[in-house]
Amino acid sequence: MEQIKGNMANNIAILMATYNGAKYLEEQIDSILSQSSKQWHLYIHDDGSSDGTVELLNDYAGKYPEQVTVMDYPSQGGALQNFMSLLEKVEANYYMFSDQDDVWHQDKIKKEIERMYNEENVRTNKVPIIVYSDLFVVDAKLNKISDSFLTYSGIHPEFLTTFNELGASNLTTGCTMLFNHAVKEFVRHPFTAATMHDAWITLCTVKANGVLSYLSEPLIYYRQHGRNTLGAVDIKKLTLSYRFQHLKNVLKLNQKTYHMMQALGYGSWLKYIYYKIKYKYNIYKKTRRQ
Repeated sequence: MEQIKGNMANNIAILMATYNGAKYLEEQIDSILSQSSKQWHLYIHDDGSSDGTVELLNDYAGKYPEQVTVMDYPSQGGALQNFMSLLEKVEANYYMFSDQDDVWHQDKIKKEIERMYNEENVRTNKVPIIVYSDLFVVDAKLNKISDSFLTYSGIHPEFLTTFNELGASNLTTGCTMLFNHAVKEFVRHPFTAATMHDAWITLCTVKANGVLSYLSEPLIYYRQHGRNTLGAVDIKKLTLSYRFQHLKNVLKLNQKTYHMMQALGYGSWLKYIYYKIKYKYNIYKKTRRQ
């Protein structure tokens, strides 16, 4: 597969997958262009949009050729495949993923790369390392819903530190991630068992004895507008009918998650269920102490 070599002066490759995202795309790209750190290049691939997204992307690439590249190759058929194709095609020292409808805090890159350098100073850059952060949850007009996506969604990173435990809940949100090239070298292929790119890459990293480094500060305004590929769920506001449908979705997701874990050598259903129960019990004990 033909690869693009990133400019090592701009050693962070930001990978953006788009599909019919014209409504919010300008705000997202502008927030990247406004970053306090400039050591990056934005690579974008569109998955067959029909709403003016491609024209908008080409306009940005024309205005900012040193910072924005629109990749020209066939549609991939979904967000997972689109993000992973970008990762396969672009060579850089560090990688970030970008959704098409969020807004980045102006210091997102600066704070994450500083944490990355600190981690690598301790371990060297040959160790696979993922830096990830929390997010602000906002509505379509960027009005704040929650100061913490993890709290809002009931996710507890302190109980999701090992490969076995990570089957209990997806921990890293793709748009928050910064990871080094060593992570890419450990990403398993094929990734057909993956539920999503972020979950797969996180599991491959931890399986390889890599590091997950959490920044508790929210660095993204995570827009919820009703058409997200994935999104935040307020577990406290689920109606009975929604809870029933949600339960069906959760069961399907658990089946897919187990198959993803199994593809990486996880083990039996009993082991998977044990760590799910253990995770819930740890949360229960924590809430009882508070």
